[in-house]
Amino acid sequence: MNRFLQLFLNYGLVAAILVWAATVAMMAYHLKESPWRWAFVLMSLAGLGTIGVIFWIRKYVQRVCKAQQEVGKAQ
Repeated sequence: MNRFLQLFLNYGLVAAILVWAATVAMMAYHLKESPWRWAFVLMSLAGLGTIGVIFWIRKYVQRVCKAQQEVGKAQ
């Protein structure tokens, strides 16, 4: 149960954004001649971009924390 909770806390937001982006993409797919089609496509791509930014921030924070720990050990 503890492992599931850890995965949920780490990837729950990413999964929710991915489901939202997929839903919006499906709506865009079914809007054949609507002027809103490209707006929905852009929103879906923005959701995927948000996931990329989340992973980039996570990697950045891990690098900063690792660098601070190394500086703390050197002192």
